[in-house]
Amino acid sequence: MIKAVFIDIDETLTNSQGKISEKTQYEIRRCIQKGIKIILTSGRARKDAINYQKQIGTSPYIISSNGASCYDELKKKEIFKEPIKKEVVKQLLEYAHENEYTIKFNYNEEMVLNKAAYPDEKDKEKTIQELINIIENEDIVQCVVSSPDIEKMMELKKYLEKKFHDIKIVNESKKLKN
Repeated sequence: MIKAVFIDIDETLTNSQGKISEKTQYEIRRCIQKGIKIILTSGRARKDAINYQKQIGTSPYIISSNGASCYDELKKKEIFKEPIKKEVVKQLLEYAHENEYTIKFNYNEEMVLNKAAYPDEKDKEKTIQELINIIENEDIVQCVVSSPDIEKMMELKKYLEKKFHDIKIVNESKKLKN
């Protein structure tokens, strides 16, 4: 008997326009009626996942930041989190700043970044000093460093492999793998 179904948000729960189809909503309701827990998972920050959870009435459990944070929205309690070492995040911020990469951090329910790529991210944009303060005062559970330039991403990969032996690279671009 199936007890739980874990569903990624982007282009699994939602379609390519970021909407949840009627068919998907129907199937989720059907599972819930059968007593199956629907648990949302995402690489996004927790706040985004909670918004979808409230919209469709899934389980209060949220897995966000690519599994680095698990949260019970009903009890407002962190079940699990695996923060990145503060020194590592500071070094990544310094490297990103010096080499003009975009860097994003997830912590608690929030996502912040040094430079917005999209209009809906503008309100999350922070100065370098604000980002340093967040690193010092919060547990960063996800850090994404990116650039639209594939050569810069290759340089970043080499830097990470050389500088950090215990860092884990997840969701690496298929372009880099090829």
